[in-house]
Amino acid sequence: MSDINNATIQLSDRAKELHNVMITKGSGALFTQQELSERSGLASLSDLMSIVQELLDKNLLKLVKQNNELKFQAVDFFEAQKKSTMSAEEALVYSYIESSGREGIWSKTIKARTNLHQHVVLKCLKSLESQRYVKSVKSVKHPTRKIYMLYHLQPSIEVTGGPWFTDSELDVEFINSLLTIVWRFVSECTYPGGFSNFQNGSQGALYAPGIKNYCSLEDILQFIEQAQVANVQLNLGDIRSLCEVLVYDDKLERVLHDHYRVTLSSVMQMNQVASVSQADDATDMYAESEYSIFDFHTVMAPSSMDKEAVYFDEWVL
Repeated sequence: MSDINNATIQLSDRAKELHNVMITKGSGALFTQQELSERSGLASLSDLMSIVQELLDKNLLKLVKQNNELKFQAVDFFEAQKKSTMSAEEALVYSYIESSGREGIWSKTIKARTNLHQHVVLKCLKSLESQRYVKSVKSVKHPTRKIYMLYHLQPSIEVTGGPWFTDSELDVEFINSLLTIVWRFVSECTYPGGFSNFQNGSQGALYAPGIKNYCSLEDILQFIEQAQVANVQLNLGDIRSLCEVLVYDDKLERVLHDHYRVTLSSVMQMNQVASVSQADDATDMYAESEYSIFDFHTVMAPSSMDKEAVYFDEWVL
């Protein structure tokens, strides 16, 4: 692809040589004027600026301001070819979207920075979207705003909200299920019987003092990945957030840095809920097993021979 685009963009030999030197350092590498002079081997400033201007005209070079200093950044041939097909307004809009990176940029901000009419901005955005150069995404912080970024980029966590958001809305059900899974896993590490260790009023078994009875963030993350209970990629920071919520709810306690175990009160509370549930089930079973005459009654059809007989079921009905 690079060779094809190289053939379609005509460059002088010195401009092509300088661009190749810059692009080998990576598309994100920045160069000062002095560095360009050294790499091009040109001592004359006018000759160097002539080559730089040629690359700028072909969209193969762009200026980047870093620490109040202008630097030069090479652009690959595919990107330059893409920009060469755009109108001046589209290229201007595209440049601001490109500079926004994974954070994206609001459509009204594009209008304010480009000083273009709203109708022109919308027309450019529609054209760029149809060619899959840019895309619009939803922002968690600003749900009503239309945010644009380059088509191939993934939105940052600040835009999407991370794994806790689905379609820009907080996924409470997913978070609660993960909190339960994390708590139960840590309880299995804390007590031999896990969260059922103190059921039915028993004192429960405890690990010997020399045995590790807590979990690290790595242990929890590995368990969640192996169990495949999450359909999104989680990292240690996400697991730490879940554990801190459980610490705040007094369900986990921090033993060491990024190491946790369950609190005794949370285990006892879980057993109380289980005991009440079992008692309710037993009561329901007893109530259902009580004798009722209406469960065993039978209906006898009146006999045509007994004209004066009155049957009990007829009398009741």
